[in-house]
Amino acid sequence: MADMQELQSQLPDVELPEDAETEEPLFPDQQAMTNELPAQEDSEISEPIQVVNFHITDDALGRGTAKEKFRANIMAIQLLKKCESENRHATAEEQEILSRYVGWGGLSDAFDESKPAWETEYLELKTVLTPEEYAAARASTLNAHYTQPIVIESMYQALENMGFEKGNILEPAMGVGNFFGMLPEKMEDSKLYGVELDSISGRIASLLYPDANIQIKGFEKTDYPNDFFDVVIGNVPFGAYKVNDRQYEKYNFFIHDYFLAKSIDQLRPGGVAALITTKGTMDKVSPEVRRYLAERAELLGAIRLPNTAFSANAGTEVTADILFFQKRESISHEEPEWVQLGSDANGIKVNQYFAEHPEMILGKMEEVSGPYGIETTCSPIEEADLEIQLSEAIKHIQGTMTPALDRESELDEMIESIPADPNVRNYSFTVVDDQIYYRINSLMNPVKMPAMTAERVKGMIGVRDTIRELIALQMDEYSSDEDIAALQKRLNEVYDAYTAKYGVIGSNANKRAFSDDSSYCLLVLIPIDHIDNFL
Repeated sequence: MADMQELQSQLPDVELPEDAETEEPLFPDQQAMTNELPAQEDSEISEPIQVVNFHITDDALGRGTAKEKFRANIMAIQLLKKCESENRHATAEEQEILSRYVGWGGLSDAFDESKPAWETEYLELKTVLTPEEYAAARASTLNAHYTQPIVIESMYQALENMGFEKGNILEPAMGVGNFFGMLPEKMEDSKLYGVELDSISGRIASLLYPDANIQIKGFEKTDYPNDFFDVVIGNVPFGAYKVNDRQYEKYNFFIHDYFLAKSIDQLRPGGVAALITTKGTMDKVSPEVRRYLAERAELLGAIRLPNTAFSANAGTEVTADILFFQKRESISHEEPEWVQLGSDANGIKVNQYFAEHPEMILGKMEEVSGPYGIETTCSPIEEADLEIQLSEAIKHIQGTMTPALDRESELDEMIESIPADPNVRNYSFTVVDDQIYYRINSLMNPVKMPAMTAERVKGMIGVRDTIRELIALQMDEYSSDEDIAALQKRLNEVYDAYTAKYGVIGSNANKRAFSDDSSYCLLVLIPIDHIDNFL
Protein backbone atom coordinates (compact mmCIF):
# COMPACT_ATOMS: atom_id res chain seq x y z
CA MET A 1 0.00 0.00 0.00
CA ALA A 2 2.13 2.78 -1.29
CA ASP A 3 2.25 6.14 0.40
CA MET A 4 2.34 9.50 -1.37
CA GLN A 5 5.77 11.05 -1.73
CA GLU A 6 6.41 14.78 -1.85
CA LEU A 7 7.92 14.73 -5.34
CA GLN A 8 5.76 14.38 -8.42
CA SER A 9 5.89 10.94 -9.99
CA GLN A 10 6.96 10.62 -13.58
CA LEU A 11 4.75 7.61 -14.15
CA PRO A 12 2.52 7.97 -17.20
CA ASP A 13 -0.98 9.32 -16.70
CA VAL A 14 -3.63 6.66 -16.28
CA GLU A 15 -6.83 7.02 -18.28
CA LEU A 16 -9.79 6.30 -16.06
CA PRO A 17 -12.77 4.33 -17.37
CA GLU A 18 -16.03 6.24 -17.59
CA ASP A 19 -17.84 6.28 -14.29
CA ALA A 20 -20.78 3.88 -14.11
CA GLU A 21 -23.45 3.05 -11.60
CA THR A 22 -23.41 -0.37 -9.97
CA GLU A 23 -26.56 -2.43 -9.69
CA GLU A 24 -26.18 -2.60 -5.92
CA PRO A 25 -24.77 0.06 -3.63
CA LEU A 26 -21.14 -0.48 -2.65
CA PHE A 27 -22.05 -0.24 1.02
CA PRO A 28 -25.53 -1.78 1.49
CA ASP A 29 -25.93 -0.32 4.97
CA GLN A 30 -25.62 3.19 3.54
CA GLN A 31 -28.14 3.49 0.71
CA ALA A 32 -27.54 7.23 0.45
CA MET A 33 -24.02 8.35 1.34
CA THR A 34 -24.31 12.08 1.94
CA ASN A 35 -21.64 14.66 2.51
CA GLU A 36 -22.45 14.76 6.20
CA LEU A 37 -21.77 12.11 8.79
CA PRO A 38 -24.90 10.72 10.43
CA ALA A 39 -25.92 12.72 13.45
CA GLN A 40 -24.98 11.06 16.72
CA GLU A 41 -26.44 11.64 20.13
CA ASP A 42 -23.94 12.40 22.86
CA SER A 43 -25.08 9.28 24.68
CA GLU A 44 -23.81 7.09 21.84
CA ILE A 45 -20.19 7.75 22.75
CA SER A 46 -20.68 8.46 26.41
CA GLU A 47 -19.35 5.04 27.42
CA PRO A 48 -15.58 4.42 27.25
CA ILE A 49 -14.46 3.42 23.75
CA GLN A 50 -12.79 0.05 23.52
CA VAL A 51 -9.40 0.78 21.99
CA VAL A 52 -8.55 -2.10 19.65
CA ASN A 53 -6.93 -2.54 16.28
CA PHE A 54 -9.36 -2.82 13.39
CA HIS A 55 -9.68 -6.14 11.56
CA ILE A 56 -10.69 -6.22 7.90
CA THR A 57 -13.39 -8.78 7.06
CA ASP A 58 -14.64 -7.32 3.76
CA ASP A 59 -12.86 -8.90 0.77
CA ALA A 60 -14.39 -6.21 -1.47
CA LEU A 61 -12.89 -3.37 0.56
CA GLY A 62 -11.87 -0.46 -1.67
CA ARG A 63 -13.87 -1.46 -4.74
CA GLY A 64 -16.51 0.63 -6.48
CA THR A 65 -16.94 3.37 -9.03
CA ALA A 66 -14.86 6.53 -8.91
CA LYS A 67 -17.76 8.49 -7.40
CA GLU A 68 -18.35 5.82 -4.72
CA LYS A 69 -14.69 5.86 -3.76
CA PHE A 70 -14.75 9.64 -3.58
CA ARG A 71 -17.78 9.56 -1.28
CA ALA A 72 -16.16 6.96 0.97
CA ASN A 73 -13.03 9.13 1.18
CA ILE A 74 -14.99 12.24 2.13
CA MET A 75 -16.91 10.41 4.88
CA ALA A 76 -13.66 9.04 6.30
CA ILE A 77 -12.01 12.47 6.31
CA GLN A 78 -15.01 14.09 8.00
CA LEU A 79 -15.00 11.38 10.64
CA LEU A 80 -11.24 11.69 11.15
CA LYS A 81 -11.57 15.41 11.85
CA LYS A 82 -14.54 14.82 14.14
CA CYS A 83 -12.54 12.36 16.26
CA GLU A 84 -9.58 14.72 16.35
CA SER A 85 -11.69 17.72 17.33
CA GLU A 86 -13.19 15.66 20.17
CA ASN A 87 -9.75 14.28 21.10
CA ARG A 88 -10.90 10.68 21.21
CA HIS A 89 -10.47 7.27 19.64
CA ALA A 90 -12.83 5.91 16.99
CA THR A 91 -15.60 3.48 17.90
CA ALA A 92 -15.81 0.09 16.18
CA GLU A 93 -18.58 1.43 13.91
CA GLU A 94 -16.51 4.49 13.05
CA GLN A 95 -13.50 2.33 12.25
CA GLU A 96 -15.62 0.62 9.59
CA ILE A 97 -16.18 4.00 7.90
CA LEU A 98 -12.52 5.00 8.25
CA SER A 99 -11.36 1.70 6.73
CA ARG A 100 -13.13 2.56 3.45
CA TYR A 101 -10.71 5.39 2.72
CA VAL A 102 -8.78 4.37 -0.40
CA GLY A 103 -6.75 7.49 -1.09
CA TRP A 104 -6.79 9.40 -4.36
CA GLY A 105 -5.13 6.98 -6.76
CA GLY A 106 -7.13 7.09 -10.00
CA LEU A 107 -9.33 9.98 -8.83
CA SER A 108 -7.51 12.82 -10.58
CA ASP A 109 -10.78 14.10 -12.09
CA ALA A 110 -11.88 15.25 -8.64
CA PHE A 111 -8.97 17.73 -8.63
CA ASP A 112 -9.71 19.13 -12.09
CA GLU A 113 -11.96 22.19 -11.94
CA SER A 114 -12.52 21.97 -15.70
CA LYS A 115 -14.43 18.67 -15.43
CA PRO A 116 -18.17 19.52 -15.22
CA ALA A 117 -19.08 16.03 -14.01
CA TRP A 118 -16.82 16.53 -10.99
CA GLU A 119 -17.59 20.17 -10.18
CA THR A 120 -19.39 19.34 -6.92
CA GLU A 121 -16.63 17.00 -5.77
CA TYR A 122 -13.94 19.53 -6.64
CA LEU A 123 -15.58 22.19 -4.48
CA GLU A 124 -16.15 19.67 -1.71
CA LEU A 125 -12.47 18.77 -1.58
CA LYS A 126 -11.53 22.43 -1.33
CA THR A 127 -13.87 22.72 1.66
CA VAL A 128 -12.99 19.51 3.53
CA LEU A 129 -9.20 19.63 3.14
CA THR A 130 -6.73 22.27 4.28
CA PRO A 131 -4.54 23.74 1.50
CA GLU A 132 -1.65 21.52 2.62
CA GLU A 133 -3.84 18.41 2.71
CA TYR A 134 -5.31 19.27 -0.69
CA ALA A 135 -1.88 19.65 -2.29
CA ALA A 136 -0.72 16.34 -0.85
CA ALA A 137 -3.89 14.55 -1.98
CA ARG A 138 -3.63 15.94 -5.50
CA ALA A 139 0.03 14.89 -5.76
CA SER A 140 -0.88 11.33 -4.74
CA THR A 141 -3.31 10.59 -7.58
CA LEU A 142 -0.67 8.73 -9.61
CA ASN A 143 0.99 6.56 -6.99
CA ALA A 144 -1.40 5.91 -4.10
CA HIS A 145 -2.12 2.27 -4.93
CA TYR A 146 -4.07 0.47 -2.23
CA THR A 147 -3.81 -3.32 -2.08
CA GLN A 148 -6.82 -5.59 -2.28
CA PRO A 149 -7.35 -8.07 0.58
CA ILE A 150 -6.79 -11.29 -1.40
CA VAL A 151 -3.26 -10.17 -2.30
CA ILE A 152 -2.48 -9.32 1.32
CA GLU A 153 -3.87 -12.65 2.52
CA SER A 154 -1.60 -14.53 0.15
CA MET A 155 1.47 -12.67 1.40
CA TYR A 156 0.66 -13.52 5.01
CA GLN A 157 0.01 -17.12 3.98
CA ALA A 158 3.56 -17.30 2.64
CA LEU A 159 4.92 -15.99 5.95
CA GLU A 160 2.79 -18.48 7.86
CA ASN A 161 4.12 -21.29 5.66
CA MET A 162 7.63 -20.21 6.62
CA GLY A 163 6.80 -20.61 10.31
CA PHE A 164 6.43 -16.97 11.34
CA GLU A 165 4.17 -16.48 14.37
CA LYS A 166 5.11 -13.23 16.09
CA GLY A 167 7.73 -10.51 16.13
CA ASN A 168 8.36 -6.93 15.07
CA ILE A 169 6.50 -6.15 11.83
CA LEU A 170 7.13 -3.02 9.75
CA GLU A 171 4.94 -1.63 6.98
CA PRO A 172 7.08 1.18 5.49
CA ALA A 173 4.40 2.78 3.26
CA MET A 174 1.19 1.88 4.99
CA GLY A 175 -1.51 4.17 3.63
CA VAL A 176 -4.38 3.57 6.08
CA GLY A 177 -2.94 0.20 7.11
CA ASN A 178 -4.71 -2.55 5.18
CA PHE A 179 -1.82 -4.91 5.85
CA PHE A 180 -2.30 -4.38 9.59
CA GLY A 181 -6.03 -4.90 9.15
CA MET A 182 -5.44 -8.29 7.52
CA LEU A 183 -2.98 -9.54 10.15
CA PRO A 184 -3.81 -13.22 10.81
CA GLU A 185 -4.98 -14.19 14.27
CA LYS A 186 -1.92 -16.41 14.69
CA MET A 187 0.31 -13.33 14.39
CA GLU A 188 -1.66 -10.98 16.64
CA ASP A 189 1.02 -11.01 19.35
CA SER A 190 3.35 -9.17 16.99
CA LYS A 191 4.38 -5.58 17.57
CA LEU A 192 3.33 -3.37 14.64
CA TYR A 193 5.31 -0.44 13.25
CA GLY A 194 3.99 1.68 10.38
CA VAL A 195 5.22 4.64 8.35
CA GLU A 196 3.09 6.92 6.16
CA LEU A 197 4.03 10.23 4.60
CA ASP A 198 0.52 11.43 3.77
CA SER A 199 -1.03 13.17 6.77
CA ILE A 200 -4.66 12.16 6.14
CA SER A 201 -3.81 8.50 5.54
CA GLY A 202 -1.47 8.32 8.52
CA ARG A 203 -3.96 9.92 10.89
CA ILE A 204 -6.71 7.56 9.76
CA ALA A 205 -4.32 4.63 10.26
CA SER A 206 -3.66 5.83 13.82
CA LEU A 207 -7.39 5.66 14.59
CA LEU A 208 -7.74 2.25 12.95
CA TYR A 209 -4.70 0.73 14.66
CA PRO A 210 -4.20 2.50 18.01
CA ASP A 211 -1.96 -0.29 19.33
CA ALA A 212 0.52 0.16 16.47
CA ASN A 213 3.53 2.46 16.51
CA ILE A 214 2.78 4.75 13.54
CA GLN A 215 5.04 7.54 12.33
CA ILE A 216 3.58 10.11 9.93
CA LYS A 217 6.65 11.09 7.95
CA GLY A 218 8.71 9.96 4.97
CA PHE A 219 10.47 6.60 5.32
CA GLU A 220 13.75 8.45 4.81
CA LYS A 221 13.10 10.47 7.98
CA THR A 222 12.57 7.49 10.27
CA ASP A 223 15.38 6.37 12.53
CA TYR A 224 14.65 2.68 12.98
CA PRO A 225 17.87 0.74 13.54
CA ASN A 226 19.13 -1.84 11.10
CA ASP A 227 18.77 -5.55 12.00
CA PHE A 228 15.60 -4.83 14.01
CA PHE A 229 12.47 -6.16 12.28
CA ASP A 230 11.43 -9.78 11.89
CA VAL A 231 9.14 -8.99 8.96
CA VAL A 232 8.74 -6.08 6.56
CA ILE A 233 5.54 -6.27 4.53
CA GLY A 234 3.63 -3.92 2.27
CA ASN A 235 3.23 -2.24 -1.10
CA VAL A 236 5.99 0.27 -1.75
CA PRO A 237 5.46 3.48 -3.76
CA PHE A 238 6.40 3.25 -7.45
CA GLY A 239 7.89 6.13 -9.38
CA ALA A 240 10.75 7.37 -11.55
CA TYR A 241 11.98 9.76 -8.89
CA LYS A 242 14.31 9.56 -5.92
CA VAL A 243 14.27 10.02 -2.17
CA ASN A 244 16.68 12.29 -0.33
CA ASP A 245 18.33 9.93 2.14
CA ARG A 246 22.02 10.60 2.65
CA GLN A 247 22.74 6.98 3.56
CA TYR A 248 21.57 5.79 0.13
CA GLU A 249 22.19 8.77 -2.16
CA LYS A 250 25.29 7.20 -3.73
CA TYR A 251 23.17 4.36 -5.13
CA ASN A 252 20.85 6.67 -7.07
CA PHE A 253 17.85 4.40 -6.43
CA PHE A 254 14.35 5.17 -7.71
CA ILE A 255 11.85 5.37 -4.87
CA HIS A 256 10.62 1.75 -5.12
CA ASP A 257 14.16 0.35 -5.12
CA TYR A 258 15.09 2.63 -2.21
CA PHE A 259 12.21 1.22 -0.16
CA LEU A 260 13.34 -2.35 -0.89
CA ALA A 261 16.97 -1.63 0.01
CA LYS A 262 16.22 0.20 3.27
CA SER A 263 13.62 -2.41 4.27
CA ILE A 264 16.08 -5.27 3.88
CA ASP A 265 18.76 -3.38 5.77
CA GLN A 266 16.38 -2.98 8.70
CA LEU A 267 15.48 -6.68 8.83
CA ARG A 268 17.25 -8.84 11.37
CA PRO A 269 19.35 -11.67 9.94
CA GLY A 270 16.90 -14.43 9.05
CA GLY A 271 14.00 -11.97 8.83
CA VAL A 272 11.79 -11.85 5.74
CA ALA A 273 10.59 -9.00 3.52
CA ALA A 274 7.38 -9.54 1.55
CA LEU A 275 6.98 -6.47 -0.62
CA ILE A 276 5.05 -5.43 -3.73
CA THR A 277 7.04 -3.35 -6.20
CA THR A 278 6.87 -2.38 -9.86
CA LYS A 279 8.15 -4.98 -12.34
CA GLY A 280 10.95 -2.52 -13.08
CA THR A 281 12.89 -3.72 -10.05
CA MET A 282 13.23 -7.22 -11.51
CA ASP A 283 13.15 -6.40 -15.23
CA LYS A 284 15.19 -3.21 -15.65
CA VAL A 285 18.29 -3.56 -17.81
CA SER A 286 20.68 -2.32 -15.12
CA PRO A 287 21.39 -5.03 -12.53
CA GLU A 288 22.76 -2.68 -9.85
CA VAL A 289 19.67 -2.64 -7.62
CA ARG A 290 19.28 -6.41 -7.82
CA ARG A 291 22.98 -6.84 -7.03
CA TYR A 292 22.59 -4.68 -3.91
CA LEU A 293 19.63 -6.77 -2.77
CA ALA A 294 21.30 -10.10 -3.60
CA GLU A 295 24.36 -9.23 -1.53
CA ARG A 296 22.18 -8.73 1.54
CA ALA A 297 19.27 -11.13 1.08
CA GLU A 298 18.26 -14.38 -0.58
CA LEU A 299 15.37 -14.25 -3.01
CA LEU A 300 12.93 -16.86 -1.73
CA GLY A 301 10.59 -16.37 -4.67
CA ALA A 302 8.65 -13.84 -6.72
CA ILE A 303 5.12 -13.61 -8.09
CA ARG A 304 4.27 -11.42 -11.07
CA LEU A 305 0.74 -10.05 -10.79
CA PRO A 306 -1.51 -9.33 -13.77
CA ASN A 307 -1.80 -5.65 -14.60
CA THR A 308 -5.42 -5.66 -13.38
CA ALA A 309 -4.50 -6.61 -9.79
CA PHE A 310 -4.90 -3.01 -8.59
CA SER A 311 -7.51 -1.75 -11.02
CA ALA A 312 -10.53 -2.38 -8.77
CA ASN A 313 -8.96 -0.62 -5.78
CA ALA A 314 -6.68 1.99 -7.31
CA GLY A 315 -8.25 2.59 -10.73
CA THR A 316 -5.01 1.92 -12.56
CA GLU A 317 -3.39 -0.85 -14.53
CA VAL A 318 0.18 -1.56 -13.50
CA THR A 319 2.34 -4.69 -13.62
CA ALA A 320 3.80 -5.40 -10.21
CA ASP A 321 5.70 -8.19 -8.46
CA ILE A 322 5.49 -9.62 -4.96
CA LEU A 323 9.07 -10.27 -3.86
CA PHE A 324 10.08 -12.41 -0.88
CA PHE A 325 13.57 -11.85 0.53
CA GLN A 326 15.32 -13.38 3.55
CA LYS A 327 18.07 -11.32 5.17
CA ARG A 328 21.54 -12.91 5.10
CA GLU A 329 23.84 -13.15 8.12
CA SER A 330 26.52 -11.27 6.20
CA ILE A 331 27.24 -9.76 2.79
CA SER A 332 27.50 -12.33 -0.01
CA HIS A 333 29.48 -11.65 -3.19
CA GLU A 334 28.18 -14.68 -5.06
CA GLU A 335 25.86 -13.41 -7.77
CA PRO A 336 22.66 -15.46 -8.22
CA GLU A 337 21.10 -15.82 -11.67
CA TRP A 338 18.12 -13.57 -10.87
CA VAL A 339 20.40 -10.53 -10.83
CA GLN A 340 20.47 -10.77 -14.63
CA LEU A 341 17.75 -10.85 -17.31
CA GLY A 342 16.61 -13.66 -19.55
CA SER A 343 13.82 -14.28 -22.05
CA ASP A 344 10.53 -16.10 -21.82
CA ALA A 345 9.23 -18.66 -24.30
CA ASN A 346 8.10 -15.85 -26.62
CA GLY A 347 11.44 -14.06 -26.55
CA ILE A 348 10.25 -11.23 -24.28
CA LYS A 349 12.90 -9.90 -21.93
CA VAL A 350 12.11 -10.72 -18.29
CA ASN A 351 14.11 -11.38 -15.17
CA GLN A 352 15.95 -14.69 -15.27
CA TYR A 353 13.89 -15.90 -12.30
CA PHE A 354 10.67 -15.54 -14.28
CA ALA A 355 12.30 -17.04 -17.37
CA GLU A 356 13.04 -20.16 -15.30
CA HIS A 357 9.75 -20.08 -13.35
CA PRO A 358 7.00 -19.11 -15.82
CA GLU A 359 4.43 -20.59 -13.42
CA MET A 360 5.08 -17.59 -11.15
CA ILE A 361 3.78 -15.19 -13.81
CA LEU A 362 0.03 -14.91 -13.20
CA GLY A 363 -0.75 -13.71 -16.70
CA LYS A 364 0.79 -13.41 -20.15
CA MET A 365 3.79 -11.20 -20.83
CA GLU A 366 3.17 -8.96 -23.83
CA GLU A 367 4.84 -6.04 -25.55
CA VAL A 368 2.65 -2.95 -25.80
CA SER A 369 3.03 0.65 -26.85
CA GLY A 370 3.69 2.95 -23.92
CA PRO A 371 4.33 6.70 -23.54
CA TYR A 372 8.08 6.13 -23.91
CA GLY A 373 7.97 3.47 -26.63
CA ILE A 374 7.51 -0.30 -26.50
CA GLU A 375 7.21 -1.70 -22.99
CA THR A 376 6.18 -5.00 -21.46
CA THR A 377 3.08 -5.75 -19.42
CA CYS A 378 1.52 -8.79 -17.77
CA SER A 379 -1.96 -9.16 -19.21
CA PRO A 380 -4.48 -11.23 -17.25
CA ILE A 381 -5.49 -14.68 -18.42
CA GLU A 382 -9.10 -14.66 -19.52
CA GLU A 383 -11.50 -15.98 -16.86
CA ALA A 384 -8.60 -16.72 -14.47
CA ASP A 385 -9.36 -16.32 -10.75
CA LEU A 386 -6.60 -14.28 -9.08
CA GLU A 387 -7.32 -15.77 -5.66
CA ILE A 388 -6.84 -19.30 -6.98
CA GLN A 389 -3.75 -18.26 -8.92
CA LEU A 390 -2.18 -16.70 -5.82
CA SER A 391 -3.02 -19.71 -3.68
CA GLU A 392 -1.13 -21.96 -6.09
CA ALA A 393 1.82 -19.59 -6.55
CA ILE A 394 2.36 -19.17 -2.82
CA LYS A 395 3.07 -22.89 -2.53
CA HIS A 396 6.23 -22.33 -4.57
CA ILE A 397 7.69 -19.71 -2.18
CA GLN A 398 10.26 -21.74 -0.31
CA GLY A 399 11.75 -20.62 2.98
CA THR A 400 11.89 -21.07 6.73
CA MET A 401 11.81 -18.22 9.21
CA THR A 402 14.82 -18.72 11.45
CA PRO A 403 13.96 -17.83 15.06
CA ALA A 404 15.46 -14.72 16.57
CA LEU A 405 18.61 -15.47 18.55
CA ASP A 406 17.72 -15.93 22.22
CA ARG A 407 21.32 -15.87 23.54
CA GLU A 408 20.39 -18.41 26.22
CA SER A 409 23.77 -20.10 26.07
CA GLU A 410 25.60 -16.81 26.67
CA LEU A 411 23.43 -15.08 29.25
CA ASP A 412 22.34 -17.95 31.51
CA GLU A 413 18.70 -18.92 31.95
CA MET A 414 16.13 -16.82 30.09
CA ILE A 415 12.68 -15.90 31.39
CA GLU A 416 10.75 -14.55 28.40
CA SER A 417 11.94 -12.40 25.53
CA ILE A 418 10.07 -9.30 24.39
CA PRO A 419 10.06 -7.41 21.06
CA ALA A 420 12.98 -5.02 20.84
CA ASP A 421 12.62 -1.31 21.47
CA PRO A 422 14.06 0.61 18.48
CA ASN A 423 15.44 3.21 20.89
CA VAL A 424 17.74 0.59 22.42
CA ARG A 425 20.95 0.04 20.47
CA ASN A 426 21.68 -3.44 19.22
CA TYR A 427 23.80 -5.59 21.55
CA SER A 428 23.06 -3.35 24.52
CA PHE A 429 21.55 -3.66 27.97
CA THR A 430 18.36 -1.88 29.00
CA VAL A 431 15.90 -1.94 31.91
CA VAL A 432 12.19 -2.68 31.53
CA ASP A 433 10.04 -2.87 34.68
CA ASP A 434 13.20 -3.18 36.77
CA GLN A 435 14.28 -6.24 34.75
CA ILE A 436 17.53 -6.12 32.80
CA TYR A 437 17.25 -7.06 29.12
CA TYR A 438 19.85 -7.44 26.40
CA ARG A 439 18.87 -6.55 22.86
CA ILE A 440 19.88 -8.75 19.92
CA ASN A 441 18.28 -7.63 16.65
CA SER A 442 14.49 -7.93 16.98
CA LEU A 443 14.41 -9.37 20.52
CA MET A 444 15.27 -8.15 24.00
CA ASN A 445 16.14 -11.07 26.24
CA PRO A 446 15.91 -10.96 30.05
CA VAL A 447 19.28 -11.42 31.74
CA LYS A 448 19.60 -13.39 34.95
CA MET A 449 22.53 -12.22 37.12
CA PRO A 450 23.42 -11.76 40.81
CA ALA A 451 21.70 -8.83 42.54
CA MET A 452 24.95 -6.85 43.02
CA THR A 453 25.94 -7.34 39.38
CA ALA A 454 22.47 -6.24 38.29
CA GLU A 455 22.85 -3.01 40.28
CA ARG A 456 26.22 -2.36 38.62
CA VAL A 457 24.66 -2.84 35.19
CA LYS A 458 21.72 -0.55 35.97
CA GLY A 459 24.13 2.13 37.16
CA MET A 460 26.24 1.89 34.03
CA ILE A 461 23.12 2.06 31.86
CA GLY A 462 22.43 5.42 33.53
CA VAL A 463 25.95 6.66 32.80
CA ARG A 464 25.81 5.37 29.22
CA ASP A 465 22.44 6.95 28.44
CA THR A 466 23.58 10.32 29.83
CA ILE A 467 26.71 10.21 27.69
CA ARG A 468 24.69 9.39 24.58
CA GLU A 469 22.28 12.22 25.37
CA LEU A 470 25.20 14.65 25.73
CA ILE A 471 26.74 13.54 22.44
CA ALA A 472 23.43 14.05 20.65
CA LEU A 473 22.99 17.49 22.23
CA GLN A 474 26.51 18.62 21.28
CA MET A 475 26.00 17.48 17.69
CA ASP A 476 22.74 19.43 17.41
CA GLU A 477 23.54 22.83 15.91
CA TYR A 478 20.52 24.36 17.64
CA SER A 479 21.58 23.35 21.15
CA SER A 480 22.43 26.19 23.50
CA ASP A 481 25.64 26.41 25.55
CA GLU A 482 23.50 26.54 28.67
CA ASP A 483 21.76 23.24 27.89
CA ILE A 484 25.08 21.56 27.13
CA ALA A 485 26.64 22.86 30.35
CA ALA A 486 23.67 21.63 32.36
CA LEU A 487 23.90 18.15 30.85
CA GLN A 488 27.68 18.04 31.39
CA LYS A 489 27.01 18.82 35.04
CA ARG A 490 24.45 16.02 35.26
CA LEU A 491 26.89 13.58 33.63
CA ASN A 492 29.47 14.59 36.23
CA GLU A 493 27.02 13.83 39.02
CA VAL A 494 25.90 10.49 37.56
CA TYR A 495 29.48 9.41 36.90
CA ASP A 496 30.74 10.45 40.36
CA ALA A 497 27.84 8.70 42.10
CA TYR A 498 28.54 5.49 40.20
CA THR A 499 32.31 5.42 40.73
CA ALA A 500 31.91 6.28 44.41
CA LYS A 501 29.81 3.14 44.85
CA TYR A 502 31.32 0.68 42.36
CA GLY A 503 34.77 2.01 41.50
CA VAL A 504 36.11 3.16 38.13
CA ILE A 505 34.26 2.02 35.00
CA GLY A 506 37.28 0.04 33.79
CA SER A 507 37.63 -2.10 36.90
CA ASN A 508 37.53 -5.87 36.43
CA ALA A 509 34.18 -6.18 38.21
CA ASN A 510 32.55 -3.50 36.06
CA LYS A 511 34.11 -4.92 32.91
CA ARG A 512 32.76 -8.40 33.62
CA ALA A 513 29.29 -6.97 34.21
CA PHE A 514 29.03 -4.60 31.24
CA SER A 515 31.62 -5.52 28.60
CA ASP A 516 28.94 -7.15 26.39
CA ASP A 517 27.26 -3.75 25.95
CA SER A 518 28.03 -2.10 22.61
CA SER A 519 28.82 1.19 24.40
CA TYR A 520 31.20 -0.17 27.03
CA CYS A 521 34.28 1.14 25.22
CA LEU A 522 32.72 4.60 25.11
CA LEU A 523 32.29 4.56 28.90
CA VAL A 524 35.90 3.51 29.44
CA LEU A 525 37.13 6.39 27.28
CA ILE A 526 35.49 9.11 29.43
CA PRO A 527 38.25 11.55 30.46
CA ILE A 528 37.82 11.19 34.21
CA ASP A 529 39.69 14.36 35.18
CA HIS A 530 38.08 16.50 32.48
CA ILE A 531 34.54 15.22 32.23
CA ASP A 532 33.18 18.80 32.00
CA ASN A 533 34.93 19.11 28.65
CA PHE A 534 33.75 15.76 27.34
CA LEU A 535 33.45 16.09 23.56
